[in-house]
Amino acid sequence: MNPQITVIREVGPVLELEKEWDRMVADRFDGHPLFCHFWFANYRQAYFPKAPLYVLTAHRQGELVGAMPMILGRRRMGGIPLKEARLTAGDHSPLNRILVATGDDAIMTGFLETLLKEGVDLIYIEDVPDLYPKRRWMEEFCRDHRLGLECRSVRQSPFIPTVGSFDEYRKRLSKKFREILNNRLNKINRAGGFEIRMFNRTGDVEAAVEQMEIISRGSWQGQNGTGLFSGEKNRLFYTGLITHALTHGYGRVAILLFDQQPAAFEFHVFHGRTEYCLKGEYAQAYNAVAPGAVLDLELVKQAFASEVEVYDLMGYTDSYKLRWTEQTTPYFRYFIFNRSAAGRTAHAVYFKFGDRIRRLKRAAKDIFGPTK
Repeated sequence: MNPQITVIREVGPVLELEKEWDRMVADRFDGHPLFCHFWFANYRQAYFPKAPLYVLTAHRQGELVGAMPMILGRRRMGGIPLKEARLTAGDHSPLNRILVATGDDAIMTGFLETLLKEGVDLIYIEDVPDLYPKRRWMEEFCRDHRLGLECRSVRQSPFIPTVGSFDEYRKRLSKKFREILNNRLNKINRAGGFEIRMFNRTGDVEAAVEQMEIISRGSWQGQNGTGLFSGEKNRLFYTGLITHALTHGYGRVAILLFDQQPAAFEFHVFHGRTEYCLKGEYAQAYNAVAPGAVLDLELVKQAFASEVEVYDLMGYTDSYKLRWTEQTTPYFRYFIFNRSAAGRTAHAVYFKFGDRIRRLKRAAKDIFGPTK
């Protein structure tokens, strides 16, 4: 049965979808907390409060069976102004997905065709894993509809398989990294030791946020404006998320105390047998005892001792993460260009010609060195 596709443009009707949305996530996406209604509502309120909403929903026999929360806006590519529809996601979305069950092509087709009829020049779907729709499906859809498509690998997200024993895993780490971990653990123990406190209940929220803020003010992220509570937008989003996660039982904050003072934190969420390491920071005043690395070590040990099977470090292949693992998950960005004059021109200028120019620049840099 073909789905009924509806577009919601007002905040009120979107908020009224919460129970129906979360029931769909429970039935079709195993109740994943990063796909729940709160996640998208909180993200939109914090980072896109004034952007025009364009939330696509799909119903069958009166039941919500799919959703694609978008926002409308303007952007330039190759100097060409475009009308854009983008998935409600961004740098603070660790796991994005169009909420369409794998293989339900009728809903996915309905969503994309509705967006194209809206007259957007560009559909931008950011940072999605290669789950559904698959790249091949996107290529076939765009070919059949004579659309321009660019799929770009944006990052490889590291994860640690935590099946087996921690001792066996530790043996597979490089000798140098094992020595670094031993030295850091010995150093903090010689300096008086440490304590780790876990916050995972409704009544823990205030104390957890208070200690996290103390750490963040002294972290390198806090000092360069990228900390968990840096700026009004981050503070609104993460305070709301921490509160919701601890209140609903899918989140945990770990605080490492050194000399009875909060020195490092990790904020994780859980789904099934996966532990997602969303954010972590440490106070630079305690650099000498490496509280961040010590907390990482202790939490990885706990993951191996628990029922967790995947310890997802999230984000990018930062060098410090690749010390812990070589396993990664690929994430992609889709740029779907409509047949409008602006869409075709931007696709040609930014990608077809732009890619050639960027390759030439890289080749020139390799030959002649960086320009001054």
